[in-house]
Amino acid sequence: MNAKTLVAAAVAAPILMTGFAAAPASATAPVASTASIASVKATKSPAKKRKAAKKRASRAAGVSMRTRGTRFSPTTAANRLERWAKRGTRGYHNQCLRLADNAYQPKGNRTSTALSQWHRAKRKGYAHPGNRRPPVGAQMFWRTSNPAGHIATYVGNGKAVTNMPGGAVKKINWKKMNSWGPYLGWAEPYYG
Repeated sequence: MNAKTLVAAAVAAPILMTGFAAAPASATAPVASTASIASVKATKSPAKKRKAAKKRASRAAGVSMRTRGTRFSPTTAANRLERWAKRGTRGYHNQCLRLADNAYQPKGNRTSTALSQWHRAKRKGYAHPGNRRPPVGAQMFWRTSNPAGHIATYVGNGKAVTNMPGGAVKKINWKKMNSWGPYLGWAEPYYG
């Protein structure tokens, strides 16, 4: 029995009784406990569930990823990185954050380490801890043996662009970077 039925039964039963001394609703209709009514209200309707699933799917597909303080969109940043990887761009030894920042050309403040960027995005609500379905342009983070951590940018089809030891820019399967340290999650670029 759903909450509407329970409420209707509780209201209608005394009205339908004849005479002056109507029986209380509890005598004529089953009464749900407050906890069961609360659990019914807490359950999302199918329409709300579909809307929430659609929003999650659009984020995962890169449709509605937010950025803050960047010159370029996530798609443009990803395209720039793919071009740099294809060209064999070098000069990013131990500078993964500079590579990720250069792709977006931030107008706002840059941080000094990948982990600082992760924590800032997390504080501002732009991080998705543990989520392994990044949209195109997402900044992905790992805790590594280097105290600065590591950042790479997701470019789609299971690939991310990152700097390799020696400084070359490469497009690789992002899961290979899990051997560098634990994956923390991804974040929408935040330079506020």
